[in-house]
Amino acid sequence: MCANDRSINLCIPIRAILGDREPMRIDTRNLVLVAVLVLASMLPPRASGEEIPDLIIRNVHIIGTGSQTEHTRANILIAGNKIDLVSTDEIRARNNIKVLDAKDGYLLGNLSIGSAPRFMILSDNPTTNMNVLLDTKPFVLFAVDNGQLVVNELQQVLGEPEYASTRLGRPRWLSYEPPPFAIPTSIEASRKWNVYRTKYVNGLFFSALALDRQWLDQDDDSRAQFDDLGDFERGTIRAWRFGFAGTVNFDIPWIYNVTFAWNPFDRGFDEELNEFQFLDYGLSIPAGKNVTVSIGNIKEPINMEKTMSLLDLAAHERAAVSDAMLTTRNFGVVVSGTAANQRVSWAGGVFNDWVTEGGSFDENSTQAVGRVTWLPFVPRDQSNLFHVGLGIRYSDTKEGLQYSNRPETGNAPRFVDTGFFDADSSTLYNLEVGWRSGPYWLLGEYIDNHVDAPDVGNPRFTGYHISGTWALSGEVRPYRKPSGAFRGLPVAQNVNQGGWGAWELGLRFSSIDLTDGDITGGEMDVANAQIAWWATKNMLVSFNYRRTWTDRFDVDGEMDVAAMRVALFLQ
Repeated sequence: MCANDRSINLCIPIRAILGDREPMRIDTRNLVLVAVLVLASMLPPRASGEEIPDLIIRNVHIIGTGSQTEHTRANILIAGNKIDLVSTDEIRARNNIKVLDAKDGYLLGNLSIGSAPRFMILSDNPTTNMNVLLDTKPFVLFAVDNGQLVVNELQQVLGEPEYASTRLGRPRWLSYEPPPFAIPTSIEASRKWNVYRTKYVNGLFFSALALDRQWLDQDDDSRAQFDDLGDFERGTIRAWRFGFAGTVNFDIPWIYNVTFAWNPFDRGFDEELNEFQFLDYGLSIPAGKNVTVSIGNIKEPINMEKTMSLLDLAAHERAAVSDAMLTTRNFGVVVSGTAANQRVSWAGGVFNDWVTEGGSFDENSTQAVGRVTWLPFVPRDQSNLFHVGLGIRYSDTKEGLQYSNRPETGNAPRFVDTGFFDADSSTLYNLEVGWRSGPYWLLGEYIDNHVDAPDVGNPRFTGYHISGTWALSGEVRPYRKPSGAFRGLPVAQNVNQGGWGAWELGLRFSSIDLTDGDITGGEMDVANAQIAWWATKNMLVSFNYRRTWTDRFDVDGEMDVAAMRVALFLQ
């Protein structure tokens, strides 16, 4: 390939650039364009080199051309000896693909999708350092010419980076979990209007809107149990979240987040909707090596599903047993950390909702919650992960107990319900097992809740779910080691980058039993099948079908639900 300009006429192969040559005379009237064209101009190689394997190259700056002297930080996927993807979003490691770190080097060359790679990566910026042009060889970190590897001094990355290791002015996310719906990488886009940076505080504004539409079909027994639910066959605003997250800029920054919510689906649209609420507010403080203290209205560290957001799941909603017996958020303090080279995560906390619900500390129920996870098997490239976890939650139940849940849909009456009853205490155990192999992911959780309530026969409530997903487009679900949780599917190639987005098939079966002792809360099984499409990281469209079997009021009823969700994000 030859480069032509009114002030230059260059036709120089990469091997000539890397060899010993006399310095070129360059017209300084167009220095930036010359810098780009000299190093980007390539002829077919004079001698064959090593064939380039499938690669992901991370953290490389792509130089602009002509009057565009700015550079873009991006990641590159080379597959089948062709450029497969160039993205400012993170590209996840896949099976049998080597990952290289460009260490913020500067790339010049041809990055046309579908073409053979022909570019080089330099350790310094040729648009600001003339020495790169005068003596190129010492600056070359990586060079490939027509698919043949010429130079490679880049370091291989062993394993995946942390999903939420994004920098807020360079510290990692210290909190046990990142703020809901926030994509931490967006904080690096300092030119975005929703990012703010000051001497003392950095952060960003984020928002998410989820819209649902569902269709119901009940049999006669289900109508006998819960009446005709035709009024719930409609579109709803499933959730609107917005808030702020960022750092307080101490030497080791603290992490803060505040999230608000508007939840009209809880009451339908028949009542006046004038109420916003605090969903999350918390501060996470480093307390030593790999140890963090978090305080606020935050998630209890108890099981995988509660740690994950709704958009990370294999179905539209959490399993019935998780929502029925576990609090999503509570006011308290959590101490968390990792051990064994982050193969073990641990977290423990004490919670009491007197701050959010009113009353005194002594009058409200207090919970002690703990969870530990372990990765017993992790290959060097982390393409295979096996996860086990154990959670325990004790409550003194001073406010009494009631367990209930909908049929795993955001807009429906409660199909299983113990009603309110007094108890002396409850002790809940959660066992979880997860496995990920490339685009496949499986998770199973079992909950066993022992209630000390002699007046109602000391009931024991149980439930479980088995979930699985298959990324049809080949992406790999990341795993966040500090919280011991799998994350949602990343988007390898957005539709606005010429791709098809990320596609995932999800299946789940769940069961809950709230009938024991003198309590007849009912039993419910739910089977879910879902197809989800992330067009970009800012837009999700998903379709879900679920069948529900409910044993309550001495009747066994069945119901089918088809649902569609559209979720939009500002991040």
